[in-house]
Amino acid sequence: MGVSDRERVAHVVRRLSMGPHPDLLAGLADTDHAVSTALHLSGSSPVPPALPAPATRKAAQPIDVIPLIGWWVDQMASSTRLIEERLVWFWQDHFATSLRKVGVPYLLRQQHATVRQHATASFADLLHAVAKDPAMLIFLDGITNTVGNINENFGRECMELFTMGRDAGYTQDDVVAASKSFSGWLVNIPGLAFSPRLTAAGVAPWTAVFLARRHDESVKTLLKQQGDFDLDQALDVILAHPSTPKFIATKLYRELVGLNPSADTVSRLASSFGHDYQILPLVEAIVSTPAFTSDDAVRARVRTPVEKLVGVLQAADADATAETRAPLVVNALRSVDYVPFLPPNVGGFPNGSLLLGPHDLVGAFDLLDPLAGPPPAAKDVDALLARLGIFDVSSSTRHVLTAEPDPARRFALAATSPEYTVV
Repeated sequence: MGVSDRERVAHVVRRLSMGPHPDLLAGLADTDHAVSTALHLSGSSPVPPALPAPATRKAAQPIDVIPLIGWWVDQMASSTRLIEERLVWFWQDHFATSLRKVGVPYLLRQQHATVRQHATASFADLLHAVAKDPAMLIFLDGITNTVGNINENFGRECMELFTMGRDAGYTQDDVVAASKSFSGWLVNIPGLAFSPRLTAAGVAPWTAVFLARRHDESVKTLLKQQGDFDLDQALDVILAHPSTPKFIATKLYRELVGLNPSADTVSRLASSFGHDYQILPLVEAIVSTPAFTSDDAVRARVRTPVEKLVGVLQAADADATAETRAPLVVNALRSVDYVPFLPPNVGGFPNGSLLLGPHDLVGAFDLLDPLAGPPPAAKDVDALLARLGIFDVSSSTRHVLTAEPDPARRFALAATSPEYTVV
């Protein structure tokens, strides 16, 4: 069975946002209209809600992250800046940090604001900002990286996960050289012995500062370039390496298209992207490829639990506020081990076939908990499926849904169907 026109339009919306957006989808005439609508950044970028800065790290309350998560999921479901929400999720997962180690929700809120600021703009600016971000400095031990006691954690992950990719031509010596270049940064963490001195010197609590005396000023050889690099200079050397634009372009292509790009496609995308590292033009180039709306691309990706949750919230047109729904949202995502700001490791959240285990499939029912009931507008099976952004279904799925008379159970079956499991 081929892909219908409506399914292809829905595919564009699903890939360029975090949900099916059924009300918006109903007014889109074709894929070109869908692409232009999804990429249009109308209005201003939302600002995350303020979180309290704790007096000390021990005084931080992990529960304070719940309103931020509720707000973020609400933005995914309601924002008209569709591509921004997709890219914020993508970059937040790309530069993964976890509350488990950072320990301070306030710092994760600050980092999230930084990601939002750069999500559709410059990858180079985003990389430079995240490298100095207090949450990242704590998460990957940048605050312990000092001359004479070099910590390689950020240096290694920066090259392997954030920029060049594994086996991309760098060596262990390059990791050491990068790590030496990154040394010297500290976070003014209230309650620690050095904090009063930093505060007296004008460093605000919970902000990062460069201390020259902690920096390795030696001449380094990084990716065959030589100099007494500091953090920004070393990042520029890494950005100039041809592996970096190829790695980022390939990863974003897989995210948006759901397929592996050809070598020629990677070379073409990377050539343009590596010139100025502008993110939105890279997105536009990716979605302009014929593969983006091809039959093979439709439903080629497994839908993440966050996308599933956003979709059911949109489908049901839930009227609860983000604040009152936040605990239910967090509990639902906790049931499938997919809570924002709590990735399992620095590699980010699992995806693809890793999301098709029994626990994931059964846990999908828990994602319905934040809802008061099924979509009131779903008068029949086709209307229900349209609320979920689904237009092409198998005869077996249609039979199961048609045979279920209870609206709540029918909605649960639709939201856990094979067609909704992929995106």
